[in-house]
Amino acid sequence: MRRIFFTILAALGINFGAKSQTEKLDSGLKNTLKITADRFENKNHAFLINLAKDNTVIMQVVHGALIEQTATPENSFNFSINLTFDNEMEKLAKFRTLEMVDDFEYYEFDGIPCFAINMGNNQEKTQKVLLEILNKVYGFENSDIFEFEIYDQGPVRR
Repeated sequence: MRRIFFTILAALGINFGAKSQTEKLDSGLKNTLKITADRFENKNHAFLINLAKDNTVIMQVVHGALIEQTATPENSFNFSINLTFDNEMEKLAKFRTLEMVDDFEYYEFDGIPCFAINMGNNQEKTQKVLLEILNKVYGFENSDIFEFEIYDQGPVRR
């Protein structure tokens, strides 16, 4: 319901703490990570980035403080990737073939296989990891058009 509400508001041109753009996957991802760092790093605000294709959220990038597996004692600004494979065993199998899988922390949430990684504030590395997953696991091309939504989740408590 909340997603529908934000979609309706966005369609009306009203963004409540959100910034949205539609762009090619590679350039849009680069721009979105830069916008997020510029907007939230100095204030250390938590954020959530939705990477959406055809009105479906494919992946999310969040401030690491929002995920137990990627939180740091200082809760400093960082880009964290959280992957969930709910009823997506084929995609999970593809992900497990990637060399980077060992860099992710595996955990389960309500029996759903999940993987999380804290990328620090390294925009370039975050983009590279996301593109590899989106290309090799999900089958998207860098030229595919995606919607990038950035949500401010407020100040991080230390």
